Amino acid sequence: MTNIMTAILMLRLFAASQVLLLVIALVISPNPLRTRLLGVALALGTVSYLLSSQVFDYIDFQVGPAPGLLADAIPPLLFFFTWDLFEDDRRPPLFVWLIAGLYIVVMSWIGLTMGEARGEVSVFLLAPLQLAKLGFAIGAVYVVWRGREDDVVESRLKLRRIFVASIGATVTVVVITELVTGWHVPATVELIGMAAIFGVTLTINIAFLRLNPSFVLVASGQAQTLSVEENPLVDELRKIMNDGQTYSDHNLRIADLAATLRVPEYQLRRTINRSLGYQNFNQFVNHYRIEAAARRLIAEPRTQVLTIALDVGFRSISSFNTAFRAQRQMTPTDYRRNTLIDS
Repeated sequence: MTNIMTAILMLRLFAASQVLLLVIALVISPNPLRTRLLGVALALGTVSYLLSSQVFDYIDFQVGPAPGLLADAIPPLLFFFTWDLFEDDRRPPLFVWLIAGLYIVVMSWIGLTMGEARGEVSVFLLAPLQLAKLGFAIGAVYVVWRGREDDVVESRLKLRRIFVASIGATVTVVVITELVTGWHVPATVELIGMAAIFGVTLTINIAFLRLNPSFVLVASGQAQTLSVEENPLVDELRKIMNDGQTYSDHNLRIADLAATLRVPEYQLRRTINRSLGYQNFNQFVNHYRIEAAARRLIAEPRTQVLTIALDVGFRSISSFNTAFRAQRQMTPTDYRRNTLIDS
C-alpha cells in the first residue's frame, strides 16, 4: 500500500471514529425519538461511506452490499434530518418523499446488481442520480438557511451555521466529485476530501462540546414562562401585539418588531423563546393572528374566510388553514360551523 493510500485509510478511520462519537451522543441525548433515529441513520450511513470502500477491502472483510446501500441513503437522510431539526410546523412536501423513494429504489437496484462496478452504469442513469443527491444536499442547506431569520432558539441558530458551513457543503462537494469522476476518484482528490471530512467531523464534535454539550437538537416542550417582573419586555410585547394589532402586517419581521420596541434583536428572540415558549417567530405571530381570526369567524359569520385570513396577516388561504389547524386541530371553516352550531 502506498503512502497516500495509507493516509487515506487513516483519515477514513479517524473521521469514522468522530462520527461514531456523534452516534453515541445522539442515542443518549434527550432529543425526540424521531430526531434520534434520523440522526443515527445519517451517521451510520456516513460511517458506511467512510469504511466500506477502503477499510473493509483492506482488511479483506466481506460485508455485502448493505454498507453501500446505507451510504447511498445519506443525501435524503440529510434532507429529512435537517427538516426535522429546523422546520417546526411543516412536514416535507409530498414530491420530496416521492423523489426520495424513487431514488432509494434505483440506488438499491444498482447496488444489488452492479456491486463495485458502479462506474460502468450508463451516464444517462448515473447523472440524474447524482443530480438527485446534489438536490437533496442543496435542499438541506436551503432549509437551514431560509429559517434563520425567524428562529428564536439561540442554540439552534448556532447549529444552523454549523450545518450550512459543514455538512451540506461536504455532501455537495462529494456528490459533485463523484459526478465528474464517475466514482473513479483520483487518490490525491480523495486524500484532500477525506482530510476535509475528518476536519468537519472533528469541528462538529468540538462545536457541540463548547456550544451544546447536552446535544439537545430539538427543544422538548415550552420554556417556563417568566413573570413580568422578571422580564418586563413580555408585557410590552403583548401590549404592542394586542393593542396595536402589529400581527396584521404581512411583512412583519423580528427585526422590525425589535426596532419598534427599541431593544436588541437577540433580546427579543430570547424573550419569545425563553419567556413565552415559542421556537420561531412565525409561531409567535401566528398565535395572535389565529386568536383574532377565531374571534372574527364567529362574530362575522358572513365574512369570507379568505378575507379574514388576509386581514389578520396571512398571505394565502393555504397558509392560514395550515396554521389554524395546527393550533385548533380543525380548519377555520369547521371551527366556524361547529362553534355556531354549539351556540
